[in-house]
Amino acid sequence: MHYERAGSELIWLYEMKKMFFLQKHLLFILLYLIFSLFLFFLDKPVNPDVEMNAALYSSYLQQVKGRYTEQTEEFFMKEAIKISNAKVALQNAIDDYYDGEIEEGEFLAASSPLEQLLKKEIGFQLVYDQFTYIREHPADRYFLYRNGWDGLLSNEKLDLLWVLLVLQLVTPMFCFEYESGMDKLLLTVRKGNFHHTICKISLTLLTISLLSLLMSGMRYAFYQLKYGLENGGYPLQSLSYFSTSTRDFTLFEAFLLMAFGKLFGSLILALLILFLSVCLKRYTITMFFCTGVILLPYYALHLESSKYVLPGPLGFLLSSGYLRGTEYERDSFTDQLTMVFKEVSFTTFMTVFGATLLLCFIMLVVIFIRRSNTCSAVNSRWRGKSLILFMVLGMVVLLSSSCASNQNSEASASYNFSTRHSFENKSYSINVDETDLDNTRIVFEDKQTGEQRDIIRNAMSSLTEIQNIIYCNGTHIYYIKYDLEEKSKFVIKKRFFVIELDIKTFSERIIFEKNVSGGKDNLLGLNNANLYDTAFFFSIQAFFLDEQNIYFAGSDEIRSVNRVTGVMEVILRIPIISSLAFDGNTIYYINSKLQVVRYDIKRASETVISDLVTRSFLLSDNDLIYINRKDHQKLYTFSLLDTVSRKLTELPVLSFRCEGQKIIYMDNGSLKEHELNRTETGNRQ
Repeated sequence: MHYERAGSELIWLYEMKKMFFLQKHLLFILLYLIFSLFLFFLDKPVNPDVEMNAALYSSYLQQVKGRYTEQTEEFFMKEAIKISNAKVALQNAIDDYYDGEIEEGEFLAASSPLEQLLKKEIGFQLVYDQFTYIREHPADRYFLYRNGWDGLLSNEKLDLLWVLLVLQLVTPMFCFEYESGMDKLLLTVRKGNFHHTICKISLTLLTISLLSLLMSGMRYAFYQLKYGLENGGYPLQSLSYFSTSTRDFTLFEAFLLMAFGKLFGSLILALLILFLSVCLKRYTITMFFCTGVILLPYYALHLESSKYVLPGPLGFLLSSGYLRGTEYERDSFTDQLTMVFKEVSFTTFMTVFGATLLLCFIMLVVIFIRRSNTCSAVNSRWRGKSLILFMVLGMVVLLSSSCASNQNSEASASYNFSTRHSFENKSYSINVDETDLDNTRIVFEDKQTGEQRDIIRNAMSSLTEIQNIIYCNGTHIYYIKYDLEEKSKFVIKKRFFVIELDIKTFSERIIFEKNVSGGKDNLLGLNNANLYDTAFFFSIQAFFLDEQNIYFAGSDEIRSVNRVTGVMEVILRIPIISSLAFDGNTIYYINSKLQVVRYDIKRASETVISDLVTRSFLLSDNDLIYINRKDHQKLYTFSLLDTVSRKLTELPVLSFRCEGQKIIYMDNGSLKEHELNRTETGNRQ
């Protein structure tokens, strides 16, 4: 008995040495932990606005944190009225000042306290968004700081990095023995390799368990340190991701359940790998097939809840779906509700759990049988054909296409928000034709020949949607396209593209691509704030670009996207866009005081042109043409070289536009259009 115990200990020590050192699995584990920490620190909050305005948000949240009450509603109503009145009062003060009805000192005295109050508006709006969600079901929805818990719980992304680590750790346990011929030698041992098999399985499951628990602990610690995980006793439904859940769990209980689910799913995956290892006996084939078993249902099943009713590791590796309720989306065309997620009932969960345990038992039995001395060999020819089939299936799942693009070295052209639907130079003109609302066309016209043609060649127009905004730079035109996908009775936008088209050859290439269907672009488990970012791609009003970045203008913000890495960040918060311009290095926009602001994209710095007060301007070469709010709406030009303003008209101007070297403006009195030659305006003071 003593010798048998000593022999078992030696087997354990040998297997640990082989696993962690000879097969370099300790190195893989360390690399995984380091890379996971790196990904953690790259994590983006679910709601970046909260982090950007943390002080303002927290000051309002502290006043309403916890359960919804009548006093809470009264607080929000009073604060909303106060902010609304401040906006009106500030606008009146600005108008009175520029109309000359009040002096500068009086204006500053009136506007300063109003501006201080309006600075808090973004913080109030963030908490008010929670208020509108909570008051729908106040019994189980509480006010709390959400970014930490949302990052920890509110996602359904498969951690591919973890799956790859489990594959790398578990697959060699048996496969290397078969490929080296050690399995035949082990069969000559007096008691076969029964004890050896138990040792391998136990060591594998113990290692996976410890790593899974370690990763859950690391994730909890990270979100605790970066965002904070306060109020873990609040109901799970306080997070909008679980808004329809019928589960009576707190946030912390939900974390423990999901951690247990991922632990259980990881153990099932490890057993599945061991099972396929003794059946297939080939390292590469086992890796491919196991990857296919995980990824095929993950990508192929459109209804998300379907993943959670399949026995096996996938549902437990995701886990969050077992806590969600039934969810619907409203079709904007038919105004009907379509189910997008069906709640997994307790009965269904127990059935899946029981079936998975039964599969585990069967796999363990098969493993011990095939590792026993009496195991008979299978027909090698049949097995070879099967392995080829499995390899093909695995490769189909893993293959993906990507597009590489070279940087455009041309200098960026001047761009104006008002001309986002058209472009014109001496050789050609380009216009967006929206005559057919279901088929937006971009029309090219050669000025020398008069030839017109559609510049977009689209053989499947019913499955794409072209946006009505363009950006032109030299001989290149850029436009936005969505790929559409039919689901049930409605159509959704699946992918977002920025396309570059060469006017000389009419050839196209993709310079930016984004999944906007809420799918799985992120395979590494990194939270990319998909819902927040995706919503932005449906509200783009204009765009322009330089050699490094693409700049998208939304309703109240401008974001930059790196053309190589795809990293997106908010660079400007601006009022509703009325005028916007870009010269390749600087963005020009109007702030809340109607002053033109220059934003240097290289230095990320702003400069206010305080004397340039307007509601409308155009960038033309080195000048800004604008309607001067300080001089009764008369037309002026401002030189960006010598910073001198020159008056162009004596009449108040309602609107204006540029056509070549001509400025065409409409006077505010007669509403008649007049022409002004830009070459003759230089001497006007």
